[in-house]
Amino acid sequence: MGCGVRRFVLLSLFVVGHLGSVVAPIAAAPTTVLRPPVDAPVLDPFRLPADRYAAGNRGIEYHTDPGDFLVSAGPGIVVFAGPVAGSTWITIDHGGGLKTAYGPLQTLDVGRGDVVRRGERLGTTAGVLHFSARVDGTYVDPAPLFGQLVVDVRLVPHETNDDPALAAAAERAERLALFDLLQHRSGSGGGIMSSIGQWVTGVARNTMPDEVVAGLLHSLDVALTVGAELSPEALAAELISGLVAVLDPAPCSGAGAAAAAAPAVSRRRIAIVVDGLGSTSTVDGIAGDLELERFGYAADDVVRFSYAGGLTPGSGESWSESPPRTGYAAAETGRPVAQSVAALADVLRQVRAANPDAEIDLYGHSLGGVLARLAAAETEPEVDLSVVMTFASPHAGAPLASVVDAALSTTPGMIVREGLDAFDPDSPLRVPSLADLSEAGHVGTTADIAFPEGVHAVTIGHRADVIVPGTEAGAPGARHVIVGGFDPRGAHGDIGLLPEVHNEIRLALAGLPPACQGASDAIFDLVTGMTVATVERGAAGAIVAADLRTGGVAVPSR
Repeated sequence: MGCGVRRFVLLSLFVVGHLGSVVAPIAAAPTTVLRPPVDAPVLDPFRLPADRYAAGNRGIEYHTDPGDFLVSAGPGIVVFAGPVAGSTWITIDHGGGLKTAYGPLQTLDVGRGDVVRRGERLGTTAGVLHFSARVDGTYVDPAPLFGQLVVDVRLVPHETNDDPALAAAAERAERLALFDLLQHRSGSGGGIMSSIGQWVTGVARNTMPDEVVAGLLHSLDVALTVGAELSPEALAAELISGLVAVLDPAPCSGAGAAAAAAPAVSRRRIAIVVDGLGSTSTVDGIAGDLELERFGYAADDVVRFSYAGGLTPGSGESWSESPPRTGYAAAETGRPVAQSVAALADVLRQVRAANPDAEIDLYGHSLGGVLARLAAAETEPEVDLSVVMTFASPHAGAPLASVVDAALSTTPGMIVREGLDAFDPDSPLRVPSLADLSEAGHVGTTADIAFPEGVHAVTIGHRADVIVPGTEAGAPGARHVIVGGFDPRGAHGDIGLLPEVHNEIRLALAGLPPACQGASDAIFDLVTGMTVATVERGAAGAIVAADLRTGGVAVPSR
């Protein structure tokens, strides 16, 4: 792992670990009294579930019809108003740790940031109204709070924070809480996640412990509202398609195929290697780990991409004409991803022009693999690539980068961010490529761009990688492989040293599919990889939620 990546991980953990220590004041009206939000019979009273995945009712359900209007149970500020898993909900912060939530709704009369009075109209119901109350994040029975003084806190002025990143993070945090509520509404039996969980448990009962399944389900709940913001249907489809792929695998190469495989040598082959964030031109990076010469490449035909433009010094010295040679430092890898993709696309065109009769293969590690996929798509059909392989590359965005993005978007995180800008502007936490690597950044928004048709594309992830979890290293248009053991030390940076990786290179160069994997191993990899990724996404939501609980939202006077 490069020095820059190590600094990134250490600083990431520092930020995540210290943001909760900054506390801001919470304000509330001094005489907050709740009232029922509708004048309708109670259909189902508060019934707290016996456990996380049991059915129950965390609030009160009222017998309302579509179009009935509802009002705010008390004075406060609207902190969420929008869709959650296909229905519309509102959350009001009354201060002092008290929040109330209303839904599903048909129409909205208020929006996020609006100040409301007790009894002020919020909109109309979509049918049966669910009303809940939380105190410091814990659901309580709202009925005893009606007509009672529930908050007695000194009133302070409210100052609006208009930072869009903080607003987006706050919205994700509240959507998480509301989605969690929906999964446990009366009769839901824990919702879609429990249904998926029961199926996964049935399939994998003999291959993984129950606590792994439980952890996966909790993580999937979180993943629905942070990071890529998948809908329940999309996430269910992702998990089901993964399990279907396990039960009905694509053609693969059996044991011994890699040892017997020989590269298809119809003409000369050139290997272009693209290293990742924090790499430099003076250190071999993954090219040294892969030792591509052992697979039939001439030493002078293994060349490295330079983030400063062209190829690194010493690459392709015997070529009659070729791209320029430039050295690069770790700082150049922090440039915007789109800029580096354009530079690599230029290199591909130049290498093809200089070597019209050669086959061109592309190998990328981490960020370099993302650049390889996007540059391959950009240069199609100008450059006919043969084999493209990526290693530990966050093709849909890195969950860890999303954690850092969320951390720096909180109120204390903004202080950290301003300090880095002032005293350490070259910090890896502030480089453009890191922001682009977030699931909400450039890489996340280009995740659907596939490897070109006709390219033999293979993506490889490490099952113990916490920087880019194994399941997150796949990309459309490629066969995905997960390798390695269970020790996270060096899992990301040293993936190129693994014999399994070298076998996959041998198979790809021979035009053969990846090595076969047992069903139990494949299921375990699917579950653990998704768990690692979604726990990291959950950390983003937890950071934001903690910031809000310590004073990220204040109730103004009116």
